[in-house]
Amino acid sequence: MKTIVSTIIAVLFCSFANAQTSTKILGTVQDGQGKGINAVSVSLLKAKDSSLAKMAVTDKSGQYEFVNVKEGKYFLAFSSVGFAKQISKAIEVSTNNVVAVPAVTLAEISKELTGVTVQSSKPLVETKIEKMIVNVDASPTNAGATAMDVLEKSPGVTVDKDGNLSLKGKQGVIVLIDGKPSYLGGQDLANLLKNMPANQLDQIEIMTQPSAKYDASGNSGIINLRTKKSKTVGLNGSFNLSFIQAVYPKSPNSFNFNYRKGNINFFSNLSYSYWEGFNDLELNRVNNDTVLKQKSTPHFYGKNYSARMGVDYSVNKTTILGIVLNGTYNPRNSEVNSNTNTYDQFGQFVSSNSAASKSIDPWKNFGGNLNFRKVLSKTGEEISADFDYVRYISRSDQTSNNYNFSANGSPKGNPYLLKGLIKQDIAIYSGKIDYSLPLKNEAKLEAGLKSSLVSTDNDSPYDSLNYSTMQWVRDPRSDHFKYDENINAAYINYSKQFQKWGIQTGLRLEHTHSVGTQILLEKEITKDLVQLFPSAYISYKMNDKNQFALSYGRRIERPNYQDLNPFQRMLDQFTYQQGNPYLTPQFSRNIELSHNYRGALNTTLNYTTTTDIINDVIRQKMVEDKKVTFQTKENLAKRRNIGLAVSLNMPITKWWTTSFYVNAYNNHYEGMIGTRPLNVDLTSFMMNTSQQFKFAKTWSAEVSGFYRSKSQDAGMIVAEPMGVVSFGASKQILKGKGTLRLNVSDPFYIQKFRGYTVFDDINLHVNNSWDNRCVGLSFTYRFSKGQNAQPQRRRTGSAQDEQNRVGGNQQQ
Repeated sequence: MKTIVSTIIAVLFCSFANAQTSTKILGTVQDGQGKGINAVSVSLLKAKDSSLAKMAVTDKSGQYEFVNVKEGKYFLAFSSVGFAKQISKAIEVSTNNVVAVPAVTLAEISKELTGVTVQSSKPLVETKIEKMIVNVDASPTNAGATAMDVLEKSPGVTVDKDGNLSLKGKQGVIVLIDGKPSYLGGQDLANLLKNMPANQLDQIEIMTQPSAKYDASGNSGIINLRTKKSKTVGLNGSFNLSFIQAVYPKSPNSFNFNYRKGNINFFSNLSYSYWEGFNDLELNRVNNDTVLKQKSTPHFYGKNYSARMGVDYSVNKTTILGIVLNGTYNPRNSEVNSNTNTYDQFGQFVSSNSAASKSIDPWKNFGGNLNFRKVLSKTGEEISADFDYVRYISRSDQTSNNYNFSANGSPKGNPYLLKGLIKQDIAIYSGKIDYSLPLKNEAKLEAGLKSSLVSTDNDSPYDSLNYSTMQWVRDPRSDHFKYDENINAAYINYSKQFQKWGIQTGLRLEHTHSVGTQILLEKEITKDLVQLFPSAYISYKMNDKNQFALSYGRRIERPNYQDLNPFQRMLDQFTYQQGNPYLTPQFSRNIELSHNYRGALNTTLNYTTTTDIINDVIRQKMVEDKKVTFQTKENLAKRRNIGLAVSLNMPITKWWTTSFYVNAYNNHYEGMIGTRPLNVDLTSFMMNTSQQFKFAKTWSAEVSGFYRSKSQDAGMIVAEPMGVVSFGASKQILKGKGTLRLNVSDPFYIQKFRGYTVFDDINLHVNNSWDNRCVGLSFTYRFSKGQNAQPQRRRTGSAQDEQNRVGGNQQQ
């Protein structure tokens, strides 16, 4: 490991003398009075095709500079809020030459900047060769919606009944927020996304083939949620008020504030949400001579308070220091009433079980990030660092009361009464350093190091009532599990453009050391793993209309921390979930071939193989005279995925824009479940569409929806077809500063989950519906006082993986 680190550091700081040239373009931008204009965006465009070569921003005196410019002809484009855009005459650049451009004067189009809000119309979906971008505000049906709602109708993304995300039919998605880990996984990640108002989001970036710079986790890729950031100097921000009425009310609200002046940039986001809903669940199980019909009606409600604030301080023109603090307080409660009827093989009613469970969980999270960025040369050479600390605290007060009855309705035995204060503490420490060096001839070298330390403590002291003594005693379900994990990583990435060809190749090394301890059993599970993760990317621009790309990547998916925790999460006395401390990571290899036509039509063919898949498994065992069904996770299969995805995003007329996405894929699972072979092959497809309409200057409307055919979920569960249709409209008010949005989601109430598992001695059918038919009304107001400035940095924190693996026990 030391040898590898030493080699990378040596590569990072070698001189690369041949990378430097003296070719420059410099000039000044001024207003009508001859004063230099600060923060003007200057684009260097190639004369042959008007493509972007470089970008610069003027300083306080209005000066700008381009260095290491290749020989050729160029244009300069100047733009700034409050001024008319301007394009220069052609500029001839030769090697080792300094081109001094005459001063450019921009004409003012608005003398009063106070309260001016500049808005641009973006397409709902932008398709690029390396990623797909969803512009959240472009859809009126996102009014009052949550981040989870937006993801569910995003191209290629699927959300299962438990809130787990898949991409192009493949599980294992890493979710980042502004390039920074969300620090959550499992149901706690689902809870975060359900409580995050969509109006906080600017864009959603979907990357199925990330480079070596990113953590290797995420079999199917990365979803990056970019929050709204201001580009203006001075005071600006927005607030959003929303109300949603379904069977139960919901209200996600947020306030964004930014102040930028001189060397200081302060930003903050505050949000408050109230969420209440239900989840009707039916489970029908057929055993050899017994039929169990179970119906559960979870009712959950809670509030979510979150705050994020930070400061960027520009020490000088080349050095920026920053700090970000965030916290969440989520007092959440759930009540589950469950009834299970048992019938014999002839359909005669035998017995029943009635269970009432409650959970009160004041879930808390807080964290901090220190960051640093230093530009080392005018060529763009830079070094950056991030240090993160994140803490999660949960104290779930749970009770579960189970009553058994005979066929005639008389009590059968003593009730099974269970209670427990389930404690969860997770601490994450992470640090990383990244180095970037532009080379000559449009080449670039990147390298970096990262280390993270995660410590989890899960104590589940269940007590049950002993009827012989009428005392509460420790129940056999109790467990105490600790898990410590250290991951060290190093990467190097190289990219270069050869006229119409582009290449990018990288290699990432990750070493994982973990220790899991079952304290009550005095058992310790230690794992050590060193793996290499190569990636490669080749692009070819045939002409202005056609571009091709071929990519390869190897990735890893580690178990969520809660999936490793062996304690039981009960639905009733005979149905529960349980973690598995013996889980190992799963690995995937992915090849993608893409074609993009005129930036509007994108076609992608992928081939993916995954080994040691972490599957949801349904198992049964005898407890006294009853068969108990439980769900756990195991490494039990390999999967081959072949898929073809096509997306189209284009205007039909001036008032009608269409967005259409379809993905057909085949999943083949092969492995062993216990002593029985698993061999499942199923071809599925999914599609979503959005039709947007504009009326006059201030009205817009949208019809959107998605459909998913029958699909294989994690090898064992077959999900039946599911779809939804939604409608929305928006109106600009208050001279463009305000927006009213109305959204009607799933008015026909067709979005329901139905699935089944028939394997070995398991015959299980599931029907699930939830509180998703609703009407939402949203009001957004934007305020701004200032002028355009350089875009704010989007912090990329050091914990690229760990945040996505924190699991939870919230039932939603």
